[in-house]
Amino acid sequence: GQGPAFRMENIHLFVPNVIGYIRIITGLLAFYFSEDWKLFFGFYFVSYFLDCLDGLAARHFNQATRFGQMLDMVTDRCCTACLLGLLAHLYMIKYGFFFYVLLSLDLASHYCHVYSQLLAGTSSHKELSENEHWLLKLYYHKRMVLFLLCLLNETFFVMCYLMYYEEPMTTTIAWAVPIVKGMFYVCLPGAVIKQYINLLQLFSGCTRIIAYDMTERQKRK
Repeated sequence: GQGPAFRMENIHLFVPNVIGYIRIITGLLAFYFSEDWKLFFGFYFVSYFLDCLDGLAARHFNQATRFGQMLDMVTDRCCTACLLGLLAHLYMIKYGFFFYVLLSLDLASHYCHVYSQLLAGTSSHKELSENEHWLLKLYYHKRMVLFLLCLLNETFFVMCYLMYYEEPMTTTIAWAVPIVKGMFYVCLPGAVIKQYINLLQLFSGCTRIIAYDMTERQKRK
């Protein structure tokens, strides 16, 4: 009924989604070779670099979709969760519990945020009302702020991983060790701010869900 010119699009093969599939493969390879710091860093770097490209590709080719949005978010969360789980394993005695807490906070805050947005019927998890915390609005409404904080946060955790392998790095590329340590301290403030935003996101999401429950209960009275 839509005429001979109608052609069904294959969303699975949209350019940003193909980039997402490559991200998943390189991410899996990174963690498969997690005991080899060079291979891990190489594959993880490719995966994260592609994360910066999928959004650009979606806008350039006019291929922004809900599926692509979901694929990007789920891949982000899985990669971060695996990285924090890996750090918890490597630093189990001193900082294992700390990394597990950060892993739980990341998953819980994003789940509550997205679930509350679904209940509100918004078209994107980046849509926020005017009464939200100013930092949360700045994070989601300013693309460069979101990109920079995510970059600093992710780089900080990768530097934590590389610092664990400082001794083998010293024997192969000693010049990189002070760079890794310097990046650790440069990225630390951004990582702290990102965890604070996760907390804001968690409480904001819970507040919106409770408000939804209260409205629904009032309707039934």
